[in-house]
Amino acid sequence: MQGPYDIHLHGVVARRDLLAAGVGAGAIDDRLKRRYYLPLYRGVYAVGHANLTVAGRRRAIVLACWPGAVLSHRSAAEAWGLRPGAAGSPWDVTIPGQARLRPAAPVRIHRCRLAVDERGVLDGIPVTSVARTLFDLSSTIPSHHLRRAIERAVELQSFDRGAVERTLARRRGRPGAPALAALLADFAAHGDTHTRSDLEALFLQICLDHDIPRPVLNAVHGGREVDATWPGSDLIVEIDSYAHHRSRAAMRRDRAKDRAALRGGRRTARFTGDELEQAPAGVAAEVLTLLGHGRQPP
Repeated sequence: MQGPYDIHLHGVVARRDLLAAGVGAGAIDDRLKRRYYLPLYRGVYAVGHANLTVAGRRRAIVLACWPGAVLSHRSAAEAWGLRPGAAGSPWDVTIPGQARLRPAAPVRIHRCRLAVDERGVLDGIPVTSVARTLFDLSSTIPSHHLRRAIERAVELQSFDRGAVERTLARRRGRPGAPALAALLADFAAHGDTHTRSDLEALFLQICLDHDIPRPVLNAVHGGREVDATWPGSDLIVEIDSYAHHRSRAAMRRDRAKDRAALRGGRRTARFTGDELEQAPAGVAAEVLTLLGHGRQPP
């Protein structure tokens, strides 16, 4: 098994590591001519073949940058399993603040001097710690996506509240810090949330942003699970994503559930994902009106 200090880890090697290990420049060039090493980026080679694993591609990108580089931001979030990656996006890499390197690789460079506890290693690849990754995400993604990333870290048992708070304390006033601090306060006051989708998290955020009473998510009423409801109210809110509610069968199920709720004395309001994303204030105003016109559930 390859260890974390194997210079050929994940089938990728850097010229500088070969030279440091005593492999001469002539020997390296000979291996390149014989295609034992295949160039990926300047001074970074695939070993034997260029059909790299995801870990191999991550390692190649980090090696293509400054020696102190770490995978960070969205790329680190994907590596830790906190958020899905975006196809075709450049890799996010953080390098020491004094570095002025511009690598010939598809990277988005961030310059920052990281604290020791903000650096980690995953599969032998330097990466920002989970706490630092969450902090970096706070300035690059919406609050409801950040909530989902925290929830995922909790699920994976990689969330360390103390580590996040230490990172925040070092970076007060930086972009994203207020959003992350607000979410930490929300989790402390209400416990860990477990939204099922980005749209559910967005609906919760709309409620918090517009002073709507906090909904209960994914509660069971009348033998079925509903997206959102409120104690003392007969209102149910269902959130319809295009991906899961566009078929005829899904429409029939949704209408049948609405009629069943109505027979049980509960009203159902449905909002699409597009409405939540494009007109959050309008959604908030409508929910407040519906809550105000409601009655005690039976």
